Amino acid sequence: MDAILSEALGRLDEWLIEVTSREERRAGKLVAADGSGWAGVRALARPSFAELALDDPSAAQPALIPEGDHPLARAQGLLGLDAPLAEALLVLLAPHLEPRYRALYAVLQDDNQSLGATERLLLCVLGRTRERRLALYEGLAETGRLAGSGMVVPLAGVFGPLGRPFDLAPEVKAALLGLRPTTSLAGAEWSPPLEARPARGEVRAAGAGAAVIFGAGEWQALARRLAADERGLLIARLGGDRDAAGRLALAAWRAATLAGGIAVLDLTDLDAGPDIAVAAEVLQKVEQFGGRVLLRARQELALPVPQHEAPAATYAERRRAWATAAMERGLALDEAAFGRLASHSRVSPEELAQVFGAANELTEAGLAQAAARRHHRPIRHGVRVPARRTLGDLVVRESTRRGLERLVYFVQNRDRIAEALGRGALSGQRRGPLVLFSGLSGTGKTLAAEAVAHSLARPLYVVDLSQLVSKYIGDTEKHIDQVLSEAERAGVVLFFDEADSMFASRTEQVSNANDRFANMSVGFLLHRIERHDGVVILATNLRHSIDAAFMRRFHFRLEFPFPEPAERQRIWQMVLPPALVERAGLDLGALAERHRLSGGEIRNVAEKAVFLAEQAGEPLDAGVIERAVALELFELGRLVRHARGLEAGPDTGAVLRHFTERLEAFIDERLRQRFTKEIHLVHGAPTREALSGRRPAVSLALYRIAHPRAAGLRLGFVISAWAQRTEDEHELLGAVHDALTQGSLGQLGDAKVSWRVQESYDSEMLHRFWSSHGHPMRAGVALDVEIG
Repeated sequence: MDAILSEALGRLDEWLIEVTSREERRAGKLVAADGSGWAGVRALARPSFAELALDDPSAAQPALIPEGDHPLARAQGLLGLDAPLAEALLVLLAPHLEPRYRALYAVLQDDNQSLGATERLLLCVLGRTRERRLALYEGLAETGRLAGSGMVVPLAGVFGPLGRPFDLAPEVKAALLGLRPTTSLAGAEWSPPLEARPARGEVRAAGAGAAVIFGAGEWQALARRLAADERGLLIARLGGDRDAAGRLALAAWRAATLAGGIAVLDLTDLDAGPDIAVAAEVLQKVEQFGGRVLLRARQELALPVPQHEAPAATYAERRRAWATAAMERGLALDEAAFGRLASHSRVSPEELAQVFGAANELTEAGLAQAAARRHHRPIRHGVRVPARRTLGDLVVRESTRRGLERLVYFVQNRDRIAEALGRGALSGQRRGPLVLFSGLSGTGKTLAAEAVAHSLARPLYVVDLSQLVSKYIGDTEKHIDQVLSEAERAGVVLFFDEADSMFASRTEQVSNANDRFANMSVGFLLHRIERHDGVVILATNLRHSIDAAFMRRFHFRLEFPFPEPAERQRIWQMVLPPALVERAGLDLGALAERHRLSGGEIRNVAEKAVFLAEQAGEPLDAGVIERAVALELFELGRLVRHARGLEAGPDTGAVLRHFTERLEAFIDERLRQRFTKEIHLVHGAPTREALSGRRPAVSLALYRIAHPRAAGLRLGFVISAWAQRTEDEHELLGAVHDALTQGSLGQLGDAKVSWRVQESYDSEMLHRFWSSHGHPMRAGVALDVEIG
């Protein structure tokens, strides 16, 4: 490029010497003999217009632009510039290479203050004939090929006739200087051309000025095939507001054209309206002035240009590509390893060379990490959480653990099994999986999500619902689409905590605009999430709030039951160091039996106990643990007795509480022996609110308490069963009836416990009971209990 510029500037210098001589002769006609006073003024008016005209047919202007393949020639050819307009780019470039040109221009345009070359200078140097002068006027006009295309920009200000100064656009100046096409274009990327041309029959742009690329596949590879006969691609990711995106798009088009390549404009970060507006503006410039662009969009655009879909590589194609790339490098891996790499990563066959080059070690683990690094970038509206927990770190029910293991196995082997069974088999399992974690707060849902991500060796992102949901129409749907698209591309695990707020049931009775737009958002979610190919985990404390249409779309629905005493003991063992437990003589089994706490609550108690002991300057012992438990319960709004009340011995309240806890444990143990699904135990009135999200359930409603003897206590319970289906309720109620008629509690401390299931009871009393709780009369078990 230096040789081309040197030759071009040499030709310009020779012509400027000729122009200077002609301007000297012209100036001589404007000077009086004595050169002063009114004689000088009359000298300015004496020559005719014809005598001072720039036209000089006696000598034709030589060509200033050398032949060859360089930016000046490409500007002239690809953008259809006439010779004076292409030469104007050289005249404007010259002061950026050599300061003497600015001084020379100041004399020729008779303006020492101007910051650039003026219209007068360009006409003086390049407009020595009428045809060339008209070409310059047209090219410098607002819609002309120089100013209208943005190659040349007028400087701001108010100027006299022919005094308006011009300069080159930054990216044009960089291109003419032979700099990288990405110079002055923040965030743009230059992709070199393919070494090999497309195979026979492959799609190509075929000289079209523009085309649209859409789809979830490797769109850059498709763009390179479409531009195989070009010098490369200038990829510009457009973002921000519409005006900023439009300026960057046009700058990228100009820079790519001068570099002999194609501008690829990524519109996927723009909203649905602005993306069309920016694309239409660029297409108008391409149609008017020339050059080529490719438009990257989320979906087809309503524009009169060719549309090309970039289909994602199939599992079989990715596996074969991994095997071929490894064989070429002499890397020995088995077929199972290639299958895992193909399933874990969405790296296209075209990208594997970069993955192998970036791998720290040529092993399966090293290649997987390199592939993840290549595709990974932060997910908008999400926060990355380190996935350090493993499945072995979880203390959950065995049924839940087996469900998590099935989930991990499904993700790791889905593509392999689907391919082995044939194209039509498992058609519904070729995407996802979409997973629901349900359970009370603190039962391990978040830790389980970490363990799943760790087992899959994938990043875990917790979606920030406060950023996802917007009050503006359409923004929520756009954010959801962005999160899912980026997560699918990067292969991350998405975790929606408290997902019921986002995936809530739709309202049947639409009473206002909020209900209507909420229903629209849920409807969009239903359709969009079905197309997502990646792991999405939704966690909720209120399973019933999830829209019913979502439930059938979940591939896995895992429950996290409240921990049993043995599970609570294991959690205590995990949160308290063994040396501390041994030194303090803590009985963790008794602690787990005594306090019915969730895993999250146990962790909070352990932290409180450590700081309580530090604050009091005493060792951490059983007494500190009990104070920490009492403090946790107090902060949760639950009843906590004073220490002196505990020392006074059991009263009716303590006995009643102890009995109901024992009764709950008794029923729960027997139901777990019969059913694999967790059965919730609901204390108190079976209202809709109490049962909300907790079915199947058994409710224990106390309706009578009496002291028939001084030392005794008589209780009456109505026990009922609740499920999604009536036949399930009947089966559950029958199981409860069997447990109560065939078993007993025996002793409650020093007191004997006996109960009797009422085979017939007061229907009027039961009618009042059910109607007071908002239910029609239904079947139940009436239980009379005597303690003492």
